[in-house]
Amino acid sequence: MSDKAPLRDRVREAGGLYQWFNATLIRLAGPPHVSPNLPRNRDGDTCAHCGRRKDEHTRSDDGALHCPTAL
Repeated sequence: MSDKAPLRDRVREAGGLYQWFNATLIRLAGPPHVSPNLPRNRDGDTCAHCGRRKDEHTRSDDGALHCPTAL
């Protein structure tokens, strides 16, 4: 019939049910995709209004950014 080891033995060799399921799922579905919404340092990004870096702006109490005044 099949040359595979019984499921019980494959699960035990993988290190447990969770490890076996995770390895099987990754093999079938592929690696996880990286989300573009991961937290990152956005202070270096440019402002859509004035084009200057966001860390040059002032932040008000409500969290809004205010563009720096032109010198």
